[in-house]
Amino acid sequence: MGIDRERLNPGAQPSSGPGGEVTPNGAPSGARGPVTPSSRNRSGRARLVILALLLIVLAAASYFGYGYYQDQMLYVSTDNAYVTGALIQVGSLNAGRVSEVSVDIGQHVMAGQSVATVMLPSALATTASGTPKMGFRGTDDQMVSVESPVDGVVVSRQVNPGDTIAAGQPLLTVVEPSKLWVQAQIEETKVGRVHVGQTVAVTLDALGRTLPGKVVAVNEATAGTFSLLPQGNTSGNFTKVTQLVPVKIAVDYGEAPLVLGSSAEVKIRVQD
Repeated sequence: MGIDRERLNPGAQPSSGPGGEVTPNGAPSGARGPVTPSSRNRSGRARLVILALLLIVLAAASYFGYGYYQDQMLYVSTDNAYVTGALIQVGSLNAGRVSEVSVDIGQHVMAGQSVATVMLPSALATTASGTPKMGFRGTDDQMVSVESPVDGVVVSRQVNPGDTIAAGQPLLTVVEPSKLWVQAQIEETKVGRVHVGQTVAVTLDALGRTLPGKVVAVNEATAGTFSLLPQGNTSGNFTKVTQLVPVKIAVDYGEAPLVLGSSAEVKIRVQD
């Protein structure tokens, strides 16, 4: 007569079969538990956060992309620019010896102001061939004053007292602060969009400011044309590079102390 084991041990759990496929509730042993409402809510919130982030990234990319496109269409920009001006060489028309230099780098000079004195040589003797032997006597030597031709600032001093100079040799270099401009090097692929009269935003590194400007000249020759070693065009060694065209930009800097040779960035508006 058989024995009903479940009746004898009502609390015993049913065992799985030989393969372990059955659990007490009849579900396969590898199946996950039931999906609860809280887990569904967490999954939905995660999808919403990811979607929001994607929309933000897409909006930012669209904004900056449109700004970049508009900037390329309306402006020609470069950071290859610098402050420059007319450098005036001040020298003596006579050869001699520098007796005095009365100004130094950074000092302001006025037109007609004496900036140096040159001692002229005199004939001290005659050689056997009849050529006069030139030299300096001392207090009896003739002095010539060297004057500045313009109002400006001394930016370079090439001589010191006691130096012997030739006729026309520069003693000082003067620049007029009121006649400085910015020279920008524009790529040849873009310079066709640049014309005289266009407005420019000029950012000067030395001042940390952006000032208004205007294109006053576009050079008809590239910067490489004036190079000491122009690029060769012979077959076999020619490498094509984008040439740069100098563009002169007048800047409304007022009384701002521009630094000759300092860096600048320009943004030329080429389309209204």
